[in-house]
Amino acid sequence: MKFALSILGLAAGLSLASVASATVTTYTFATSNTTVANGSTYCATYSTSCSGKQTVTVYGETTGNGGNVSGLFTVTDTPNNFGAGIAPYDPSEGGSPFSSQRGISETTGDYLLLDVSNITAGSTLSLLLDAGTGGDQVAIYTSTGSMPTSLGSMTEVLSNVNVGSATNSNGSVQPTTPQITGLSLGATATSGWIAIQADCDYLLLNTLTITSPSGVPEPRFYGLLLAGFLALCGIAYKRRSAQSNA
Repeated sequence: MKFALSILGLAAGLSLASVASATVTTYTFATSNTTVANGSTYCATYSTSCSGKQTVTVYGETTGNGGNVSGLFTVTDTPNNFGAGIAPYDPSEGGSPFSSQRGISETTGDYLLLDVSNITAGSTLSLLLDAGTGGDQVAIYTSTGSMPTSLGSMTEVLSNVNVGSATNSNGSVQPTTPQITGLSLGATATSGWIAIQADCDYLLLNTLTITSPSGVPEPRFYGLLLAGFLALCGIAYKRRSAQSNA
């Protein structure tokens, strides 16, 4: 009997490990030097065909402190861009190569707003940001429900997070490790918003990595479960055979 319980326990333990697997998706925003519309949708990268995938929608917003946001711009890590990623686009500050854009900026009050309501509840997020200004820091706000109309309607969950700056003046060397990790969407959230605010100029969101719990068992789950049941059947058969021969 003890052996049977051990077999069942082992199968159950390994099966639970299979169920507890996670799905990791990295959303990359530095795909080209271009402007994109406000409310652009990303799967892994910008796409018009994200059917069946978890998506993140990105908005450029402003507090009205001199900002004039009319969309978003994205840049790759090329000279005079001071980093790679996505930020609010102000048409008065010039187009490509966007070296005059101030990005996510405290000066203009421009900030980045992410709609993550399509992400699996219980997921955790990591953000990698690029900065063209030394000593830049970032604050993160969150909210649920309808689209927030201002930072004041959101909750500040992180403040004064050091971003680090480009090693070279042309932005060719940037941090590679996310500055913000383990940001939780909550176990039961049905909608979610994240705002990114800088304390200087020219901050960009480079990548967003989302780790989502996977509720779909891996194939080995069923194999282990079947093996456990077969083992129990074999033990039961031997016990009955032993009893009949006694």
